[in-house]
Amino acid sequence: MSSLARAEAGANAAGGFVYGLLLVNGTLIAGMYAFAKVAGEHGITPLGLLTWQLLFAAIVIGLVAVVRGDLPALKFVNLRYAAIAGVLGITGPNLVTFAALKHVPAGLVGVITALSPALTYAIATLFSAERFEPLRAAGVLLGLAGVMAILLPRGALPDPEALPWAAAAVIAPLLLAGGNVFRSLAWPPGLRPLAAATLLLAIQALVLVPVAAVLGEFEVPRGLTGAKDLPLFGAGVLTAAFYLGAFELQKRGGAIVVGQIGYVITVSSLLLGALVFGERYPLTTFLAVAVVVTGIMLANRRPCPDAVKPLPAVPAMRSHNGCTA
Repeated sequence: MSSLARAEAGANAAGGFVYGLLLVNGTLIAGMYAFAKVAGEHGITPLGLLTWQLLFAAIVIGLVAVVRGDLPALKFVNLRYAAIAGVLGITGPNLVTFAALKHVPAGLVGVITALSPALTYAIATLFSAERFEPLRAAGVLLGLAGVMAILLPRGALPDPEALPWAAAAVIAPLLLAGGNVFRSLAWPPGLRPLAAATLLLAIQALVLVPVAAVLGEFEVPRGLTGAKDLPLFGAGVLTAAFYLGAFELQKRGGAIVVGQIGYVITVSSLLLGALVFGERYPLTTFLAVAVVVTGIMLANRRPCPDAVKPLPAVPAMRSHNGCTA
């Protein structure tokens, strides 16, 4: 095999691994929503579930960081960054999402949350971190229109009283988008991704554990077979796996590939909602979902810089970079 053929084969394998990781990570998020819905049905509060998830994930990610020798430096700039990024990217959106899941089908919550990449572009444009592009801006508006088309028809929601909760669920992707922009603009120099994730999760857990305990909402598994044990273990394991996968996906795929996770969340959430909870949606809902996916696709679209375009002789290297010629 020639060196060029080996390079092309290696690019294909790398691209396949990255998109496999993307598929797994998006499905993990949908799975977390499913376990959160089950937890709510068994009386676990959003704060109780989130506190356990973050504590479990912080311990697992912290152990990985210790093994890799990648613990964060406890400098003020790092602590401040992790605290703000944690509220915007984890605590805030998850509390909103878990509360909404008590009233809104899991599949629809997943579709709404998947708007975060499109909203990230909108917020980044406001802060001049991204250049305004009419087609991408149209994608943001299209995604929002799709969500409105899901929320307004009576057939999409199980009860008209769920509409305020579905509307409140839109706060979650807004917070996630704000967190994405904040991380891009305020990332401390020298702070590596795994170390940042360790610090971010640990700070959120250290704050939430005493709060949940004082309020009487702190939950931990009592065994392996109790009604609350499965959703707690499931949510904890999937959360830790997601953050490990997200670290690897960011490192291998970059921000553009990570931005495509919204498509996976949308499809996975609808499938899990149908398979696990028996959720059924009218045709208009699926048409609206197609509008949301199209909006995300347009908002994520960006041209490849000429300086980094791969050589025409190795087209496979271009297949996983997420941009358009």
